[in-house]
Amino acid sequence: MHLQTVNEMNHKTAILLYEIASYVMILGATVVYFLLKTNNMRLSLTMVLLAVAIAMRWMMERHRFRAANEEIDQLQSDLRRLTQLLAEEKKKNNNN
Repeated sequence: MHLQTVNEMNHKTAILLYEIASYVMILGATVVYFLLKTNNMRLSLTMVLLAVAIAMRWMMERHRFRAANEEIDQLQSDLRRLTQLLAEEKKKNNNN
């Protein structure tokens, strides 16, 4: 398997895991808020779970950003290679 494909799969997997984890944390915060009776503990635990959900979303966006940058770098590399091949082909045609 090509290295780029493996990196894409790793990024996609990580993004999916962070997204699912954030939804689970939001769901957990909702459940904690409605099930716990004591106000102090309920609000504290809810806020902690929401903070973790926000961190998961942040990590998800960070992975998306990294994946996009890697794709941009790969496309720029491909463009340079193709430009070089075109220049070589033009030079070859001009010599003939």
